[in-house]
Amino acid sequence: MRREQRALSRGTLNYGMTYYVSRITLIVASAIVAAGQNLSRSSAAFLVGWVPALSLLVAVLTALDTWLKPQQKWKGFMESRDTLSDLLVQVDNGLPREEARKRFAALRKEHRRQNIF
Repeated sequence: MRREQRALSRGTLNYGMTYYVSRITLIVASAIVAAGQNLSRSSAAFLVGWVPALSLLVAVLTALDTWLKPQQKWKGFMESRDTLSDLLVQVDNGLPREEARKRFAALRKEHRRQNIF
């Protein structure tokens, strides 16, 4: 269970970082693409050459965000991590082994159903 807790913590961090980095990148790149023509007359004119590449980046990140759903996965990993942490506290406070195994199996099954497959 401790190994699974570490894996859930890593997954939480990974999906959280993926979510925030992709969102920030999408916002910045979309703004540059939208302002493409106006940038040519500004001090940021060097960005105009990047507009086609940024347009592609926005399209790819949008597709990946839609497919991977990092925000939903991040929330799911956090919920599973917190539920497992609570279960470990219960085990430390005397929860019978068989009951702990049963709850852990149910948690793992639900986590995989909601967040993996």
